[in-house]
Amino acid sequence: MDELFLNGMALLAKYGGDILNNWKTIKSELSSQHEQDLITEFDGMMTYSFEELLKKNDCEHINQLILAMISQWRDHYSMDVDYSQVIFLLSAIENMIHHILEQEENPRIIDHQSIQYIFNKLLDHVLIPLTSETNGHQWLDTMITSNIIPLHWAALLRIEDFEYKLIELKSVDTGQDNQSLIEICKTMSAPTSEQLSLALCRLMNPGTKQPRVIPVSFAKETLLLCVKSTDAGSISSQRIELISNMYKKQLKMNTLESENEWKDAALLYTLRLLIAQTCTETLKTVTDGFVDYLKFERSALFLYSPRVERVVFAAHRNLGHNIQEIQVDFTEVAFLKNHLQKILQSKPIYLEDASKQIPKGLAEQFKVASLIAVPVFTPRKGRFLGLVLLDCNGAHFEEPTPNEQAMLMKFGQYAGEALYKQWGTVIQLLDMDSPILTPREKEVLKLMAQGETIQRAASLLHLSHYTVRDYVAGIIKKLKVKNRTEAVVKAIRMNFIE
Repeated sequence: MDELFLNGMALLAKYGGDILNNWKTIKSELSSQHEQDLITEFDGMMTYSFEELLKKNDCEHINQLILAMISQWRDHYSMDVDYSQVIFLLSAIENMIHHILEQEENPRIIDHQSIQYIFNKLLDHVLIPLTSETNGHQWLDTMITSNIIPLHWAALLRIEDFEYKLIELKSVDTGQDNQSLIEICKTMSAPTSEQLSLALCRLMNPGTKQPRVIPVSFAKETLLLCVKSTDAGSISSQRIELISNMYKKQLKMNTLESENEWKDAALLYTLRLLIAQTCTETLKTVTDGFVDYLKFERSALFLYSPRVERVVFAAHRNLGHNIQEIQVDFTEVAFLKNHLQKILQSKPIYLEDASKQIPKGLAEQFKVASLIAVPVFTPRKGRFLGLVLLDCNGAHFEEPTPNEQAMLMKFGQYAGEALYKQWGTVIQLLDMDSPILTPREKEVLKLMAQGETIQRAASLLHLSHYTVRDYVAGIIKKLKVKNRTEAVVKAIRMNFIE
């Protein structure tokens, strides 16, 4: 994996100029959809990464690169960010780099995988703080209820905007007056954890001498454990260290489990797509995977035909209705128009009440409530192929967490790569009148696209020029065009040839 990382770093250095130029283009497009401050911060990170880190060329391992970037971020930029936006921006940058690699004459799969490896690791480090923060809340409950240490109260602090802020406060005393005091305390912050600890003691322990407060820190969080005065002197340093190590170990374990969980799901989904033998199996696997490996109960795959601007049903899981004939004009679907730019950039769209944004007949027929639309997108080709619509069998559900959004984006990309390999066959589902070309006709078309004459094509294919001429005539008739040039243009547009 280290060699994969070094190859990825070499590619980033080689195409650094192209990446920065392309970033300038997509930056202006993204600015209309995201907070300007976040775009500015990413702009600074992109510049720093390619002008400083890559010039030094001293990162021999992925962790060195990540630590250097995190250090730069904390030194120059805000620590209070919208993780959902960060995940999407990372994905947009990765897709941009894949597209640059694909412009090469013979792009290598290993090069694409090298870039994917680097960005997956970066994504992990965006998601890790979210996992540890969630587990910090759970540990707070554990410390209060388990009585491992007799506590008066316990607090969870987190560093945000270079200040310690009180995130949660729990007390053994559950009386109404105490709960009101807790709500007041939740607005508190201070430059240091010691100052915040002192302020909490004055409010939560009025009229008593300074109680013993044990701080336990990990990443951006600090637990404050206020010991009951009668037990404060009996708690040894060894016991405090044991509790601290238990807390840190639990957070690390939970973080690792969360990281592995989405990677395991992605791996299983990818393997299942690889095993699919036919186009029909691939289409079915795309929809099945979202239900089998994620929390959704129903899924439907719609593929997009840019030629006629409509989405066409392709496969489903658990819909229980005959929807094979559904074809929807792209311009008739409200959320497609409202979120088109985000969809074309592979960002999942959450609709809390989808009944108002999809055709009324579909909403009523399938009793749709909340819905998620996941773009099916091929990063290598930079092409939007369709959408997977997901719901929980007509029930309302909350917006996906950043971790879940990252997984949905990856699933959409893996599905896109699998479908694109069979797109010549898949396209038949978008337009039933489109012709089916034989392998030999495609060979002839490809040579025509390369500018070869009929005589030259005949020589290369070891056929008579009369036979090739008949193939060309048949192709023109099937594609319903006037000449060879139009046939080549239409075949490329429909992905019969590249």
